[in-house]
Amino acid sequence: MHPFPVFSNGAAGTSVTSGGSSAETAIPNDASGSTARVVRIAANGTCHVKPVLTGTAATANDILIQPGDAIFLHVQGFTHIAYIQRAAGSVITITPVEV
Repeated sequence: MHPFPVFSNGAAGTSVTSGGSSAETAIPNDASGSTARVVRIAANGTCHVKPVLTGTAATANDILIQPGDAIFLHVQGFTHIAYIQRAAGSVITITPVEV
């Protein structure tokens, strides 16, 4: 058994641009057409993100992503990813992955 999970990407993700106010985007679907259970989130600038049910804002206290970072989040039970910039706008890419 491999010591780390092996991920595959069989579906398109989404890219959004962060701003000074919190915004949210729907969690993309996986290859089966269902809402993804795990996503990879990367950004070209500093921002904060968190999985949410619609209507919940991201704040500067949420998960920090810096340029070049990527995180994997288990998002089952959530419907959206909320995001907000740290100091300047950045492009945030959310990609569904499957184990």
